[in-house]
Amino acid sequence: MITTIENFMNWLTDMDWGWWPLVSLRPPKDTDIDNIVLVKITPFFGTITGVMLYLMNQIYISDNFNLVIFMLHLLAGLVVFFFLYKTTFAFFWNRRAKRLRYAHALLAQNSRAA
Repeated sequence: MITTIENFMNWLTDMDWGWWPLVSLRPPKDTDIDNIVLVKITPFFGTITGVMLYLMNQIYISDNFNLVIFMLHLLAGLVVFFFLYKTTFAFFWNRRAKRLRYAHALLAQNSRAA
């Protein structure tokens, strides 16, 4: 079951459109998505998350625009994106990266022994 979820999540993160416009920040498949990568992508995707949270909130509470409330939603979006991405997509990406590094090490060891 977890393998199916991992394959699906990695299939999504392997697509360029999911990283646009930050494709250059996507690490190689055998490299972990660490906090440094997340800190680099969070300002873009976290801001989008915060705006979406604000707009969803406005659907239920149709108040006039309030800058403080908007900024709080942006901050919440940054935090929510960072932690949700870390516990979902980054978790599964890092599982695959660990396996790939192990496979590369075995190949390197076998080629030296031959």
